[in-house]
Amino acid sequence: ARTAIEASMANLVDRELATRASQLHSNHAAIEQQARGVVRATAGLRRDNDGLGRLAATHARKVKEIGNVQNWAEMLEREFVILEETLRLVGGGG
Repeated sequence: ARTAIEASMANLVDRELATRASQLHSNHAAIEQQARGVVRATAGLRRDNDGLGRLAATHARKVKEIGNVQNWAEMLEREFVILEETLRLVGGGG
């Protein structure tokens, strides 16, 4: 009787372990597939990030150019004010 109980318990444990081993193998395949998907998505994000970095650099240069144009316009305006004042003083003093 003891041998029969041990054999029954061994079969029960073997079936349980076989089921768990099967689940582990199928889960492993699913995890590997998900990992490949994450690698592809990461590469896509890296490309997008690089593109956005180039776009940001381009627009930063354009903003700097606009700032330079604004500075140039302000300098011209100051020069015109000086010229106007000079012409006013030379032209009649009043």
